[in-house]
Amino acid sequence: MRTCITLLFISFFSTFYSFSDTIKPPISWRQMSLFPDSNLYNLFLGGPGSVQRSLKFSQDNLSIYDKHYMFFSEQKDIYFVNSNIPVVDAQYILGNESEQNLSLYHSQSVSNRSGYAVSFLKRSHDGYYTNQSTNNNYFQFSFNNRSMDSTYNMKFGLKYHRLYNQLNGGLTNDSNFTNSNDFESNRKILNVNMQNSYATNRLLKLYLNQNWILSSSKSDSAMLNIKKISFNNSLQRSSRVYFDSLNPDLFLNNFHSSESTHDSLLLDVFNSSIRYNIISDKDSVAHNFKIGWDSEILSYKNKLIDTVLTNQSLSLDFVKSKTNNSFRLGGNFYPLGYKKNNYEINFFYEGFILKDKKFKISGDLSEFRPVFEINNYQSNHHFWNNKQFNNILFWNASAEISGGLFSLKSQINQTYRPIYFTDFSVPSQFDSSAQVIQSSLNYNLIKKKYNLFTEIVYQFQGGAQIFQLPDWVGQVKFNYIFGNEKSNLKLALGINAKVFSSYALPVYSSEINQFTISNGRKQPSYFMVDFLAKTQIKSVTVFLMVTHLNSGLTGFDYFSAFHFPIADRCLKFGLRWVFLD
Repeated sequence: MRTCITLLFISFFSTFYSFSDTIKPPISWRQMSLFPDSNLYNLFLGGPGSVQRSLKFSQDNLSIYDKHYMFFSEQKDIYFVNSNIPVVDAQYILGNESEQNLSLYHSQSVSNRSGYAVSFLKRSHDGYYTNQSTNNNYFQFSFNNRSMDSTYNMKFGLKYHRLYNQLNGGLTNDSNFTNSNDFESNRKILNVNMQNSYATNRLLKLYLNQNWILSSSKSDSAMLNIKKISFNNSLQRSSRVYFDSLNPDLFLNNFHSSESTHDSLLLDVFNSSIRYNIISDKDSVAHNFKIGWDSEILSYKNKLIDTVLTNQSLSLDFVKSKTNNSFRLGGNFYPLGYKKNNYEINFFYEGFILKDKKFKISGDLSEFRPVFEINNYQSNHHFWNNKQFNNILFWNASAEISGGLFSLKSQINQTYRPIYFTDFSVPSQFDSSAQVIQSSLNYNLIKKKYNLFTEIVYQFQGGAQIFQLPDWVGQVKFNYIFGNEKSNLKLALGINAKVFSSYALPVYSSEINQFTISNGRKQPSYFMVDFLAKTQIKSVTVFLMVTHLNSGLTGFDYFSAFHFPIADRCLKFGLRWVFLD
């Protein structure tokens, strides 16, 4: 586990704390807990902000090539806390290898109809091995305003991300980890592949969201009708620059240089959408119908590629909600553009059966054309021009039943003609199907003094073996609170643990920021334990965390990817201070 599990620690335990009657729980935007490295099933190749992969399958694994997969994900949009009191939320986490996480959030009303929010997040780490440091910065600003009669509201936002990651190629020799039970050494002295490679990702985005209420009527206490229209516009520039010095033994295809690479990919996206929404509520039955049109213009620049693409899509969405159940049906169709004739259909139903048992069922069906760069990417390492892949067909169906403390969920994910990367990071398309059937059972016990959550997940992989996941993963979370419920001073102690079965380790390809198929080594079954402690005095929280507490107890044969060992035991400290004035 990595530092960023500490980020989960901030939000995880805070749900089990209570303040005195004279203190109002602070509301804030906890940006640290939004990162995927807060997920207990994730493994990382380095420190906070580094490359990560999840041991638990997600349907995003099947539809990754419908997105711009080489770029790191952008941060979720900041939101404004509508309060008469200015809010300042400061968080700081300190750990091994000069790890630092600084999060600042400020929200304030300018008037009774407008306000702004601003945030900054910095994450840096020297890395556990040579050439593995990270230095990532996230900045956001938003301004919200509404008219006097509340029929119009708007939100203007600005995002700027700069993510710098050194990307070595993993250890040159893994024998110290695989053949020793008492390995003690400074990890920095171990030889690694690609000692000079790094990648810089930048994102600049401006967006303006506007909503107008065209009509609103309320005939009586049980009847409500609202018609509104919204316009959303955004302009975004994403860039990725990758560099490394070449080693003839590692890189056989150097198209533009024999000494060093300087690969780049620039993507500009302008998106504009219009939505018309009809909302009605009668006799506790709510209907929500929405129709929309999206226009997208994309500009690519990469080596010899300089092109502009467009996409036009029509969307429909219908939701019906009652007291005990809800139903949703939606879809999206592309009549024009690069994704012409692509479509997506979504279905969801939630209700009660046998009085106290909640039942959920959902389904997704989509056909999409792979993003442009998977067909036409050119760099110092790769030349994929004129390699056209067929459309990918994906469907998913899931069902969940929950009652009392237990919840049982099962789902099937299937894709036809999936794309994956083989050796030497060459994309390939499987001319058949790949399936993942996933079933999970969890138990969640919540009491005033303690909380216990356990989950076990089974994952069956059929067809093309391209996901390299463990068949079994599981987790246990337990915490206990010391102190009176209304006391201003409390202490919580907890343990988080995960376990997974053996699986084949994938290879990470830094030049394209993707994992590739490999059978070079199998990761044996393993478990990891984290210890957490947190004390809170009114709006000040101090916490401590020890990640991978059991490292080295059964040897050092634990890897997140081929040649990338999981980080050893780490001690971390943190402070969170919320100001309300």
